[in-house]
Amino acid sequence: MLVFGRDFRAGLREALYRPLNPTGLVGAICIFLALLILNQLILQPAFALGFVAAISGLANIKTDFLRGAMLSILPAGLITAWLAWLLARRNGADPRDVLALHFPDLGLAGWVAALGGFVAFLLGAFALISWFFGFDLTSSGDVEKAVVQLSGDRLYYFIAAGLVVGGPLAEEMTFRGQIFAALAQSRLGVIGASLITSALWSCVHITEPLHVIALLFLMGLVLSWLLARFGSLWLPILCHAAWNGLQALALYGTTQQ
Repeated sequence: MLVFGRDFRAGLREALYRPLNPTGLVGAICIFLALLILNQLILQPAFALGFVAAISGLANIKTDFLRGAMLSILPAGLITAWLAWLLARRNGADPRDVLALHFPDLGLAGWVAALGGFVAFLLGAFALISWFFGFDLTSSGDVEKAVVQLSGDRLYYFIAAGLVVGGPLAEEMTFRGQIFAALAQSRLGVIGASLITSALWSCVHITEPLHVIALLFLMGLVLSWLLARFGSLWLPILCHAAWNGLQALALYGTTQQ
């Protein structure tokens, strides 16, 4: 029998999120910047070069760097998430409290409603906004083009794992982790934290077309709402993973037709 869990029922009546970050706003900003720089400018390029050297050879580094960059998402994301967990232990804090990583009691029906509702809402909202403003959703950014280009690669499932596991873990724990809690504890509150982190998160996807960045900002607001309403970062992580997984599957399917 499908059951809605306690947290799902309570989350429909009131926000369950309780921001906690004893590090303070300045410390949280420093950790946020460190994780962002580490992931984007150090770990991903380093792993990409390592994959190119190990699999293709340095002679092909220019042509195969895109492949290496996609393969780097999983290990770089896992390391970033692990460091975010460690850094959330500052001042004796419990990372599960700082990062809101307590697994929610949503029940089977609650999880189906949350994940399905998230995907359905975004699909509908994106379609409506694109129709109203005349956006061309067929124009793709570098990530989508890379997924299509590498769909026949023997390591495609490793690339897909990066998009479904590594990316969502690292991005959610960086953007809607302790920096979100620190901002929410300030005068900005949860609404200000949602706006700022969603804007920063969408701007990180700078290789995407401008209208896609705007749509990602909307997606960030929805993920922030889920965090605030149900009080657990696991829900944004899994919703983010589900969205990326569906996108990767859809792109893979189009290349196989």
